[in-house]
Parts: sequence; C-alpha cells; structure tokens
Amino acid sequence: MKEDFIFTVIIPVYNVEKYLAETLDSVILQTVGFKENIQIILVNDGSTDKSGDICLEYVKKYPDNIWYIKKENGGVSSARNKAIPYIRGKYVNFLDADDCWKNNAFECVMTFFDEHYDKIDAVGCRKEFFGAKSGYHYLDYKFEKTRVIDLRKEFDCIQLDVTGAFIKAKAIGERRFSENLKYGEDAQFITSLLMEKCCLGVCREALHRYRKRDDMSSALQNDVRDKSYYFSSPKFFLQGLLDESREKFVQFTVMYELGWRIRKKDIKQYLTEAQYDEYCKILSGLIRQIDSDVIKKQHYLWKKHKLFCLLKKYGADRTAVLFCKLSGLETVFG
Repeated sequence: MKEDFIFTVIIPVYNVEKYLAETLDSVILQTVGFKENIQIILVNDGSTDKSGDICLEYVKKYPDNIWYIKKENGGVSSARNKAIPYIRGKYVNFLDADDCWKNNAFECVMTFFDEHYDKIDAVGCRKEFFGAKSGYHYLDYKFEKTRVIDLRKEFDCIQLDVTGAFIKAKAIGERRFSENLKYGEDAQFITSLLMEKCCLGVCREALHRYRKRDDMSSALQNDVRDKSYYFSSPKFFLQGLLDESREKFVQFTVMYELGWRIRKKDIKQYLTEAQYDEYCKILSGLIRQIDSDVIKKQHYLWKKHKLFCLLKKYGADRTAVLFCKLSGLETVFG
C-alpha cells in the first residue's frame, strides 16, 4: 500500500445523517493536522437518507483528503473491505459514522507508534460512552497507564473493536472482515491480527467517544432479534477464533462474549423451542473449550456466574441447573 498520509480513517456510512457531520469534524479537527496527515474514505453502503449528500459536501470541501465510494447495501464488513484497497495511510482506523475522536487522539497515537513501532501492530484507545449512556467501557481497566501489553502475560487485556483502535496498514495486508458476520466481525478481525505478535499498545490519552443511540437503532442494540446472532456469530466468530488459536487472550475474548450471552435470559420469544435448545448446546460446547483460569479471570461476571460456567465446562449440567435454582441465578439456560 502506498503511504501518502500518516492516517487513514475508513467510515462505513448507512443512514447516519443525524451524526455524520459531527463524526467527520472530529477527524478534521485533529491536532496532528488534517490536510497534511489524514485520509478519510467514506463508503456509502446504500443509504436512503441524506447521508450521501453530506459525504459529497465534505468531499467537495476536502477533495485531496476525502475519498468517496458508493455501493449497494451489504453491511459494515463489506463496506470496510471495499475501502481497504484505497488505503494510503501508514495507520488505519475503522471509525463508525456516529462516533467521535477527542481532538488530540491521533497525535497521541502517532507518538506512541513512533516509540514502540516494532513491538506492536495495533494500538487500542480509551473508550468513553456518550449519548444514551455515559462512563467508560467495561475493559477500561487496561488503560491504567499508556504502555505495551504482552497478551500472553496479561491475557485479560483484550481489544474487541476496531473503531477505537489504530492498525498498521501493512499488518492488514490481505486480511479482510468476515462478511458472514453481522456481530463480532471487528473483534474477530483484530483478535486474529493480534495473534501475530501477541502484543497490544494501549494509549490512555487518546479518547474514542462511542455513541449509544437514544433511538436504539444500532446493530448491537438490536442483536437479540436477529437469528444470525444465535448461530452464525458463534460459529464464525467464537468457534472460529478458538479454531485459529488457543492463546489465553483469545479464550478470554470468547469467554467475554459468552458472559454477556449467558446473562440474556429472555430470548425464548425470538427462537423456536428447537432453535433455543440448539443455541444452548452451542454455548455449552464453547464454554467447555475455555480454560478454568480464563473463566475465573472474567472481571465483570459475578462469582455465581463463574461457578455456573465451571460446572458447565466440566459437564456437570444437572448440578449447574440445581445450582441456579438454589442460588436464584438466572441464565440463558433457564
């Protein structure tokens, strides 16, 4: 890939007219210098609102920095993949079209990469919620200080998203986002990439602002209604990662996702009885592949949930059910 810029920001655009200008301005106003150092690639993924018009307005204003691609709707993975061949930056960020960056974030990341270039392929940035939710992400503990993390030693310091991360363009290479996935595609992409060096840079000073929409319209906020969440995602994302590597940070990534899934107890309304039974079987099979210390290390799971998962891991299903009844613990398993 030719490097004409320090950064490339790839932004899939789909019906985000309410948020897109704020997102673009947060990149344009970066202290590192937009015109000299930043390329934006906008991929209009079949928008039916005024998102396309907003894209064209910014292209007209910054023709040397902003690329525009229009395609039929195919989802966020296909949009990102469409843009990858046009990357002209040294470092790449895949930004959602409703998120924002603090104005010094790129400068902080550039300095960090300059200091640790050979050790890492990716830098994760601190994530702050805004909109319908406030506070920091559940994995914020890894941002105690800016540093390089050896994931083999600190396997709980995972990186789940690409929106709040910067990746070396050369590390992407021929790697692409799975278009079989509607959920977990970014975690699958970056976790697989991190397997190469098993190191992650974390930059506390570079703040990524992650919008939780008030209208509950984002994909993650509607996952339980989509059948692919129950079947395609566990197969291609969770099992796919375990098939690729059994490094503990990979297991931790899978178990982190499983932790959210086992706590979603009101899903029967979206599945037939046969589908529900199959989904529970899939989750049980995944839990059995996770090392005990990885289950115990989960920061956000109650002790009761951890014990339940350990019982499931070792095949004590009846004991697990009895434990739930006696303790009052509610899980997806009933």
